[in-house]
Amino acid sequence: MTTELRFRGGSNARFSKWLANLKQVGSNILVTGEVPDSVSAQASRNFFGCADRRFRVLGLTDQSITSAEARLPDETSSDDPTTWIIDQRQGERSVPATASGVTDELNPLQTDDARQLREEVQTAISFYDEQADGLDPAELRVGVDSLSPLVQQDLNATERALQTLGETVRGVQGMAHYHLRVPADSEIVEDLMHLFDARVELRKRPRRDPEQRWYAPDIDAATPWMGL
Repeated sequence: MTTELRFRGGSNARFSKWLANLKQVGSNILVTGEVPDSVSAQASRNFFGCADRRFRVLGLTDQSITSAEARLPDETSSDDPTTWIIDQRQGERSVPATASGVTDELNPLQTDDARQLREEVQTAISFYDEQADGLDPAELRVGVDSLSPLVQQDLNATERALQTLGETVRGVQGMAHYHLRVPADSEIVEDLMHLFDARVELRKRPRRDPEQRWYAPDIDAATPWMGL
């Protein structure tokens, strides 16, 4: 049975140690919960975070998304050379000017194509890894929003893409988050969870701020609900 971690003073040593390890070795995190787009965007901003040197890759597939920029921290934009956006919804890319030679060799973007999205994200990761002369732990952040169109189109192809992409992210000690706006007890969550290192559940109750709850399979534990 999963143990719920009881936080005192806003922290828990066991959870903090586990999370610190994820940042060092690389991780892939599944984000679930039926929440408004604004809550998903806020969660993405948190995952992308701010640092003196950070590289962000954002893949967009869901037609319900209203803004790519809303998913980036306030201090960054799609024009930053450290930001790479793959927008399957519009068939568009926003990449660093120095990457134009790399993207010239890529095929036009298709909608709901898990294999192509995986290849595009891997291209961005390779580019930043080379530009940085090796990425430090947690410097690379990847976000995919959302998996829903991909699994609806081809579940098996999506699983294969996630397996390979997850290995690439861990290979550079990066951190990736993948949104799937479904309830935590959905069958698809159970089907996909073996591909991820952790899960974060989001919720938004009326007249209350958004909240999050972390599930840590490695230590068989979950946090209480916390502010997002």
